[in-house]
Amino acid sequence: MVTMMQHKPSWFTREDESAWERVKEAFRRDWRQTKHDFGGNEPNLNQQVGDTISQATGSKPIPSKYTPTPKATDEPQDMYDEHDEDAYRYGYAAFRHHGATCEWNAETESKLGNEWGDATDWPQHRQAVKRGWFFAKNQSSHCENC
Repeated sequence: MVTMMQHKPSWFTREDESAWERVKEAFRRDWRQTKHDFGGNEPNLNQQVGDTISQATGSKPIPSKYTPTPKATDEPQDMYDEHDEDAYRYGYAAFRHHGATCEWNAETESKLGNEWGDATDWPQHRQAVKRGWFFAKNQSSHCENC
């Protein structure tokens, strides 16, 4: 019988354990999806890189073992379009400027929409701005409330 030794220093908390379990399960789903994508005998979990990151960080729930990841229509798409570079750049900079709350909500969206300047143009660029915001948020190491 093999006994695994667990190293848990005095500062190690239940939150650390919980975070690790979340990361482990998110990457397990990602690996199953990769095997499916390469023709393996695994179901399509509809798991994208963004889903794995969101699940690992706890910003999205992790579906049960073989349940496909649901796709919200309000979620930023996982594709880059050069025509939206201005919107990506604006969202990225907006997080760096306004992101102290680290929240994308109706208030944030309204503020950014007003700052965008062209109300008729905002709806078609909103998702790209949001994607730029979350890209900056995911890169941020100084945001303690994220």
